[in-house]
Amino acid sequence: MSRIFRFVPYTITQDPMVWPTYAAECVSGDAAACGATSGERSDPADVDEWIRRHAQGAGHTSYRRSFTDFVALEPPEDLPPGTVMAFASPTL
Repeated sequence: MSRIFRFVPYTITQDPMVWPTYAAECVSGDAAACGATSGERSDPADVDEWIRRHAQGAGHTSYRRSFTDFVALEPPEDLPPGTVMAFASPTL
């Protein structure tokens, strides 16, 4: 059995099978950050609402929002069958 070894330019894409998540953490505070967190949410509007409610109750105005997603590497469509891939730099 013969194999072709070549560098393959792959593309990084968001995995459509996994939903991204959003979260926020309150970083307000003089000596230390408050540390209250929204927990992971599937809708960024839910995180924004959590921030508004926390700010209303605590008076805090500084937050760190985060977005987490999952990605997949996709080789080019014209990749010959049986090619063993050595990954080259990604194309974004």
